[in-house]
Amino acid sequence: MNTLQVIYHVKGRNLSPSEGLTNSVLIIVDTRSVEIIENPTTRQRTLTGRSTPTTRSFPIIFCFRSVSHDHIHSLLHNQLSTSHRWLCVDLASEISTAATMLGFGRNGIHLTIVVKITYETVVVMSNDEGLSKRAALLRMVLLGKIGREELKSLKMETEPCSICLENLSGSKPGSCATRMTCSHVFHDLCLLEWLKRKNTCPLCRTVLYDP
Repeated sequence: MNTLQVIYHVKGRNLSPSEGLTNSVLIIVDTRSVEIIENPTTRQRTLTGRSTPTTRSFPIIFCFRSVSHDHIHSLLHNQLSTSHRWLCVDLASEISTAATMLGFGRNGIHLTIVVKITYETVVVMSNDEGLSKRAALLRMVLLGKIGREELKSLKMETEPCSICLENLSGSKPGSCATRMTCSHVFHDLCLLEWLKRKNTCPLCRTVLYDP
């Protein structure tokens, strides 16, 4: 079962006369992935892994001249990446409301909005043995995770994941790159699904764990 949680944190301040009358917004999108393993026998839920912010977490800043919903929505549509444009409606409402409360039109305004997006995956296991195997596979995948900068230094940003064929640094929700002991790199979530069925590397067939 997959669920999506979106939380908006809005902070605003009035600018001093020396800072001018510019109205600006800084938006930071923080995307994370959480996996929870649920044991139906004990009804216990175990948080087994949380990804670091993915490569789709980014700051943008833009200026606005009106607090009308349509005006701000249009600006957001142009500024946000395609994978985050679904946030436009709620963000436009948050910006419009906060700017009005701060006295838009009487002084300059700066808003900072942090959007925390959490993709939660609940995996129901049939028994304790299955729970143990799933947790072990997840730990193995998490140990190989590599960050955005390392992926860039390896010149692999545009390389495809051999399982889903999407770019390793693309807009696959909640996924990061991970490297196995054989040195091949995949999306972590793609690899986890693969390892549930096979115990070898999708590319070189190196055995990665003892089933």
